[in-house]
Amino acid sequence: MKRDINKLTNQEYDLLIVGGGVYGAACAWDASIRGLSVALLERDDFGWAASSNSAKIAHSGSRYLQHADFKRMRESIRERSLIADVAPHLIDQKQPFMFPIYGHGIKGRETMTMYFAIYDLLSIDYRRKKDPARAVPNSYVISKEEVLKIMPGLNPEGLTGGVIWYEGQMHNTERLTLSRVLSASERGADVANYTEVVGFIKSGNAIVGVEAKDRVSGEIITVRAKTILNTTGAWIVKTLNLSGENSKDHNVHASKAFSFITRPLSQEHAIVISHRPIYDDEYAIINKKSNLSFAIPWRGHSLIGSLHLPCDDDPNKVTISEAEIKAYIDLINEGYPAAQLRREDILHILWGIIPADKKGSAAPLKHYEILDHLQEDGWEGVISVVGVKYTTARDVAQKAIDLVLKKLKLKSVKCSTHQIPVWGGDIEYLDEFTNQAILKESERFNSEVIRHLVRTYGSNYAKVLSYLDENPAWAEVIPNSNIIQVEVIYAIREEMAEKLVDVVLRRTDLGTLGYPGDHSVRVCGELMAKELNWNNSRLELELQEVIDSYIIRPTPEVVYQ
Repeated sequence: MKRDINKLTNQEYDLLIVGGGVYGAACAWDASIRGLSVALLERDDFGWAASSNSAKIAHSGSRYLQHADFKRMRESIRERSLIADVAPHLIDQKQPFMFPIYGHGIKGRETMTMYFAIYDLLSIDYRRKKDPARAVPNSYVISKEEVLKIMPGLNPEGLTGGVIWYEGQMHNTERLTLSRVLSASERGADVANYTEVVGFIKSGNAIVGVEAKDRVSGEIITVRAKTILNTTGAWIVKTLNLSGENSKDHNVHASKAFSFITRPLSQEHAIVISHRPIYDDEYAIINKKSNLSFAIPWRGHSLIGSLHLPCDDDPNKVTISEAEIKAYIDLINEGYPAAQLRREDILHILWGIIPADKKGSAAPLKHYEILDHLQEDGWEGVISVVGVKYTTARDVAQKAIDLVLKKLKLKSVKCSTHQIPVWGGDIEYLDEFTNQAILKESERFNSEVIRHLVRTYGSNYAKVLSYLDENPAWAEVIPNSNIIQVEVIYAIREEMAEKLVDVVLRRTDLGTLGYPGDHSVRVCGELMAKELNWNNSRLELELQEVIDSYIIRPTPEVVYQ
């Protein structure tokens, strides 16, 4: 995947996608497979915003039963299963969750047993897999004593047991987004990060292209297309307003959500913590008197989330404050006093801006929206996608590209993203593939390095290692990680990494648990500086940008560890 800005100006595309998050990536992948000529522009880096700040869960929609929303639940179950089919290296389908049950009423043992029996029934056709490692077990009820072993210190009064069910856990959501971009590029899509759309080109009532600024060179280019798909997430309305006419808000409003990465609160199980409600769920059949947070085991830590709060509709004005961080810590400690979370336990904060159900609300939008702006605003050639969940992006992209084909008056071509592996996903039996890779590379690397390479690059890990023929010294492991130096080189040459922060946070998982320390970041920075001919001033700016990307800034003790 090579960045070629000039190539973007040489043709009229069938489809220009503005926004390179998970929805833009999924749409580019789908459209390119169906034979459309595709361009994808992203103002920053691919998957840099809300797409990288998920709970790392391929969510099956178990909570949708409270709304009797069986359709949405089935969609989520199906999409979780399909991610495991097309990107097996990036997801584990067997992450157990445990929900404590109190009493015998509407949320009691009998009701929850029936609740999850329905859940199992609705997911039965997606739980079985050819590869046993990808099969999803049934849910089951456990005793009060077993619950207290998993959550010691939980209030035992009225506790009647718990229920265990399973969700898919993604090892690296940033890589899944990138893998879809890489897949689209392999199919002929022209993609570019750090390319900001600054204006629309109009012909009558039609939008026929965009003016875009290459944020690397500063050059302004023109990209023409028959259809423009706006997948800019929280920036959707701002993007529409580039037409020069203020668009109506289309009821697209913002809510912010954030999660903590902290010391582990549990070992094997993700635990459910009930706490005071932050927002009312007016669509729930059951009147809830609490909200739920999840403490999910992830890479030896707990990922706790998510807290939803109202925010300004202008994403450039949204931040996470210290008061909000403290308030969430207090909520977790009230719901599960045994957690005893302290501010210094918070290693990293993941946050993003998601669609809200109405202006000024903390409650997230329940359903995605695909807006045809010929109907909405009288503009021909523009469609917007308002996405809600990471897990179901592929399904929403399928529906969006169906509409694109219809508007282009092209012959309908069936979507096949549910069965074609993404870049690196061509693996039939994951455990067998991993063990063979470990055996093959045992003389060069320890098993943990190879597991990391397979989990990151899947069936294409050997392409990364092939660069060692040029310089065997790149086989050295970056301090405090399982990442090897050649991954930095590969990210620059083959994955369009333009900045140090791209490598630290999105091409590798070096910085996704929190700031990894000066030494590790500088090793990456010096590799990039040599490869891209950065001078010392540029290198120092890049190092500082990595630090500035964290809400929790490194203390001297962390920086120099």
